[in-house]
Amino acid sequence: MINKRIIAKAVGGLLALESALMMLCFVVSLYFGEPAWRIWTIPILSALTIGSILFYYGKKAQNTVGRRDGYFIVSSTWIIFSVFGMLPFLLSGSTDRLSIAFFETISGFTTTGATAFPVVEVLPNSLLFWRSLMHWLGGMGIIFFTIAVLPTLGIGEQKVFAAEVTGVKIGKLHPRISTTAHWLWSLYFLLTVSCALAYYFCGMSVWDAVNHALATLATGGFSTHTESIGWFDSPLIEYVAMLFMWLASVNFSLTYLLIVKRRVGVVFGNTELRAFIAISLTAVLVFAVSYFVSFVDFSRMSFTPEGILYFLGECEETLRSAFFQAISLQTSTGFTKHDFMLWPSICWVVVIFISFCGGCSGSTSGGVKVIRLVFMAKIIHNEFLRILHPRAVLPIRLGEETVEHAVVRSAVAYLFLYGFLLVLGSACMLLLGLSPLDSLGITVSSLSNIGPALGYAVGPLDSWDVLPDMALWLQSFLMLAGRLEIFSLILPFIPSFWQSR
Repeated sequence: MINKRIIAKAVGGLLALESALMMLCFVVSLYFGEPAWRIWTIPILSALTIGSILFYYGKKAQNTVGRRDGYFIVSSTWIIFSVFGMLPFLLSGSTDRLSIAFFETISGFTTTGATAFPVVEVLPNSLLFWRSLMHWLGGMGIIFFTIAVLPTLGIGEQKVFAAEVTGVKIGKLHPRISTTAHWLWSLYFLLTVSCALAYYFCGMSVWDAVNHALATLATGGFSTHTESIGWFDSPLIEYVAMLFMWLASVNFSLTYLLIVKRRVGVVFGNTELRAFIAISLTAVLVFAVSYFVSFVDFSRMSFTPEGILYFLGECEETLRSAFFQAISLQTSTGFTKHDFMLWPSICWVVVIFISFCGGCSGSTSGGVKVIRLVFMAKIIHNEFLRILHPRAVLPIRLGEETVEHAVVRSAVAYLFLYGFLLVLGSACMLLLGLSPLDSLGITVSSLSNIGPALGYAVGPLDSWDVLPDMALWLQSFLMLAGRLEIFSLILPFIPSFWQSR
């Protein structure tokens, strides 16, 4: 049976954490002279009050967390965090549509980065910071962040950790999960600070640097400007963004081994990382060739100094744009610079594919994760071999390690569920009146937590507020399903979940 008291204790402690984070936004609001009391007082007091009541209710609970408890804590926490997190959008008067406020909050916590505000500059600065902070917290995972807090609440972290990162292993750096969490969050924090400093030295203001660093390391994509990274029109800023987006989309265990332990051979010998790089470079090649052929003025090219300089400049611009767009989409960061709807249609296929792939397991990126595609490729390869050698024993291997059958089975089940939700979500959007391209593009964007969508109604540079309320609620569900890797969100809706046996 579900241990209601231990769940209440965990959720209550996490709500106290959310109220503390909102206090940071309250301070920002005071600094900029905004109506802090109107925007932040009610959300802070509400989260703190409800959290205190829940924590008091579960204070005397037995400090054991079952698997069902862990899954329920994870799914309920993300929803409850979003309910309280949307209040500032409503109280500030930024929107009067409940669907937009909830959508924006879910988009923040799930690091999707799709916005329902046509012009973000009109939002109060404290709300812009709240959007970035939601990204940063949701990037590594609300529960993963609080694994270090749970033991202090007297709650075991193992079952909660298992529910937060279903399906694939992210790699443990220490036998204790809480110690692993401390190390990875320390690395996450240091990379965020490094990114902010790099942005600042490349020309961003302190305000923009901090907000964009929070969004970059979370692979989120919210910006303080409607035109996103393109607003700065700076190649240096784009190069910095590409570097840190790429680092954030690699398994953080590998990043730790690369930066701290300097085990270069181990890192670049990783099968998933090599597959991730191969997919990225293929996308870059297609983008670069398509962009160069479509947008470069060949009449200006010649063997004169001016013609050579023009050619070199266009080559740099083409490669930078191709790398930026490919990395931004595959890492699910979603920073935008170009309207890729204006690119050749072959690029649209690549956009859908890399949005589906996503980054590496154990990173802050979205998508199905490259490791699952590696599993599927190896399964298909083994099936061909099995046709030729029916009695052969063909295990799935990653390097020298044999992958457990349960892990492969989980990956196949996840891909099936992803495909089912993709078809179902696209069909629902069609029923709501959207075109087939828009329906598919929007659903892939939400389910993979990408942000920019492929389509004409909601393109890569457009706001999602043009969608009806029902569509926004549906996409909010898909974003949450994608972030929780489907299983953790759907499991509490299965009747057997609530049965005693």
